[in-house]
Amino acid sequence: MTTHFGTAVQAAIARNAASYDDLPYVSHPFPQTHPARLGAVARIFRLTAPDLSRARVLELGCAAGGNLIPLAARHPDAYFLGVDLSQRQIEEGQQRIAALGLSNVNLRRQSLTDLRSKDGGFDYIICHGVYSWVPEQVRDAILRIARENLAPHGVAFISYNVQPGWRLRQTLRDALGLHVGPHGSLRERVARAREMLSFLEQNTPAETTWGSIFRAEAANLRMADDSYIGHEFLEDCNEPCSFSEFMASAGSHGLAYLGEAGLSTMMPENMNPAAAPLLRALAGDNQVSLEQHMDIFTGRTFRQTLLIHKERESKCVRKITPDALAGLHFLARTDFGFSREADGNAFFADGSGAWFSTQDPGVRKAMEAVVARLPDSSSIDELVAAMELRGASVDEAMRSRIADALMRMTLVGLLTGSTEPMRIARALAAKPVACPMLRADAAAGVLHSANLRHEPIRLDIIAQVVTPLLDGGADRDALIAATIAAADAGRVTFQRAGQTVVEPADVAVCAAEHVDRVLGHLQSNACLIA
Repeated sequence: MTTHFGTAVQAAIARNAASYDDLPYVSHPFPQTHPARLGAVARIFRLTAPDLSRARVLELGCAAGGNLIPLAARHPDAYFLGVDLSQRQIEEGQQRIAALGLSNVNLRRQSLTDLRSKDGGFDYIICHGVYSWVPEQVRDAILRIARENLAPHGVAFISYNVQPGWRLRQTLRDALGLHVGPHGSLRERVARAREMLSFLEQNTPAETTWGSIFRAEAANLRMADDSYIGHEFLEDCNEPCSFSEFMASAGSHGLAYLGEAGLSTMMPENMNPAAAPLLRALAGDNQVSLEQHMDIFTGRTFRQTLLIHKERESKCVRKITPDALAGLHFLARTDFGFSREADGNAFFADGSGAWFSTQDPGVRKAMEAVVARLPDSSSIDELVAAMELRGASVDEAMRSRIADALMRMTLVGLLTGSTEPMRIARALAAKPVACPMLRADAAAGVLHSANLRHEPIRLDIIAQVVTPLLDGGADRDALIAATIAAADAGRVTFQRAGQTVVEPADVAVCAAEHVDRVLGHLQSNACLIA
């Protein structure tokens, strides 16, 4: 770029790249960005969604490919392209791709300002944790890329910090910036920021609004990763915008609002049922206006917005009905289950605080089937089949009531729709089988991988010993023997009461305990194949 203004932008981009080389984020999967979930939102609003099995997916700001690589491993006929500024992270991702032997995913170091439409159309575009943290010209490039590269029926995911809620955090960002200053590496500046956070948490006046904000935010950041503090609070750029401003920018690029990745966040009834009618009245039939008013009402600080081509906006049906869920598969948290019974109502809930109640015996049986099938997903057909297998008779009226219950549970956030099923072992087999990518990652010493639900999974040293052997040929005794051999070779050590375990009998006991721990962890975290 030849203009002074362009040179300044290029300098900002270069500083951004250097900071991520110095202090990279852990690159892991983001389940909310999974194209099957994005496609489900489109279908719930009555739009066509591309089939993931042969889709083309682009990620802007892909880091080391922790989000794309698991998708590529599980969808060999789809194509995935990731772009990022950090040479260090791109090289790490390329090494992992080579180790996994994948040919359908490509990561490359490139500025988003240089990306053009020559790579063809993409069915899904993901840009998570980038938009608010780059200069205005790069934000403009993100929306341009979405318009130029999004296939006609595609969906784009863009996350960003939003006002007015983020304004409260801006005070902490300002305070840390003033204390830390611009000098030193990002790691050094984070260390100084942590000292200030500790001071603020302990010494600001708790009885004032100023003090209560600082104390609360400092407490929240106490256990945060260094990379989060560095990039969220100490980078040159962190430019929150209001939802209305974001949509005005998107609209100027020919893009329109589909919804949020978390469908339940679009429902004012989930925030405050008493205030919901007023919020809807203020917004009229304008979904963008409703979303903006909800941000004002809740102080929301972060959005994960889905965009489509402007030409499709008129085809989007905002009134959600049970028949829109036909053919979808539904995921629940693994802690979802029967909660209690009161006044003839059966309550189902999970750890998020969301709940659903029913007096209908048939619907109750369907929800019990959802629980029994976890961590698998469930479709309406699968729930009906499970009920009939238990002797229940399901007619069309009952099927409709089940569909209505699934819709209501989706709208309150108990269920998440997906265009593809999840098939996961529900119990620990005598000779377990872990997914191939997880086995390969563990063998290569990868610390952060992904489970079958596209959620982060951490592989400690024992998991790196055990998981590669989970191909259906090793039982518990064989896994324990392999762990003992790893201990004998010095690859792993066991500690008890601060002392290294050396006696063979004690090593064998520790090995058995750790094998059972790893197997339980993998089974409960959706890593084993049925």
